[in-house]
Amino acid sequence: MSALARATRTLLFGSAFLAAAGTAGAQTIDGIVVIGANQRPVATTKLALLDRKQVVLDTTTTDVFGGFTFTAKKPGKYALLVRRKGYYPVVTETFELLKDETRRDTIYITGKSAELSVKEVIALDVRRVFSSASGAGFQRFLGPDEIEELRGHAFSLGDLVRDGRLAGLQWYNPPSGCLRFSGSSGCAQVFLDGIPVNLRIDAISASDVEAIVAFRDMELGVAATSRGGFDNSRFGAVLVYTRRFSPR
Repeated sequence: MSALARATRTLLFGSAFLAAAGTAGAQTIDGIVVIGANQRPVATTKLALLDRKQVVLDTTTTDVFGGFTFTAKKPGKYALLVRRKGYYPVVTETFELLKDETRRDTIYITGKSAELSVKEVIALDVRRVFSSASGAGFQRFLGPDEIEELRGHAFSLGDLVRDGRLAGLQWYNPPSGCLRFSGSSGCAQVFLDGIPVNLRIDAISASDVEAIVAFRDMELGVAATSRGGFDNSRFGAVLVYTRRFSPR
């Protein structure tokens, strides 16, 4: 993880844990989620238990005291995905759960991702990528909460764009095609976590995508589109953010 990413999202996975005798044949994770410098417990925060391949095994929601519990079927390496409504999801470092172990941890979420909404964090990244703020704001935006609802029948970035109805942005000539604004004669430039990429739209998995924001070239302005990976064949920008990389 880059130093810049760490500045945006700092996740300290509490190292103090107690090994205790748990229920025979079961491995348990008990914990609490706290946020900000004052370490305030956060209720109604969604968590997912991930295996070493980042596959979701189970989900839960923190109680009024910020507490949660997971039971793993077998020993192994796991991580936790933490979701707060309106905020960028974060993933803990991988940890190992031993046979019959009860692990107790405090998850501290600090830094900009804890204090700013996902729109505020991405607005900072748009300013970084294009050296200016877009006057268009977030007219075409899908955040983590909306995308989570679409994932049941969306398999790629193209599916999310099609099903999310991003105001004139279309998946042109699927499945290989590109993303194109209505009325434009060329494809938009896709940025993956702030980096311009040339990938098949169906090669970007919907399961990896956490947020999408799109701008026509005139909304970004001439100065912005003359840098940041644009060329004369590109019309507008589609910024895609994944849970593997924080907005810088």
